[in-house]
Amino acid sequence: MAKPDERTLQMMEAFIGLHEDGYSIPEIAKKFNLSWSIVYRKLGEIADKAGVTRESLLMSPIKADHSGRNFTPVKPVDTAKFHERFGIAMTELDAMLKEVVQAIEDQETISEILEDLKK
Repeated sequence: MAKPDERTLQMMEAFIGLHEDGYSIPEIAKKFNLSWSIVYRKLGEIADKAGVTRESLLMSPIKADHSGRNFTPVKPVDTAKFHERFGIAMTELDAMLKEVVQAIEDQETISEILEDLKK
């Protein structure tokens, strides 16, 4: 593959940044006046160079909204059940943290590749 020009590198970086901000492929394409298939293909090329799956790169970030929720308990807490559920929650949290670490490592690899392409 030929070394991409500076404009292409900037667009690829912008694609990744916008996608991380929650923009969909069609929204990114519209922003750059490109077809969604070009954006999808370019993101796939970045994933291939980074050694990650296209799916992991194209996963949309999850944005939680906890506004308006009431977390005040309305009845006494069963401490045994609380400890059991807390253990389960901690196990799930550990699994999610491993995914986050992997995503960060993948992003660092992508950034390194983009920097190498600029050279």
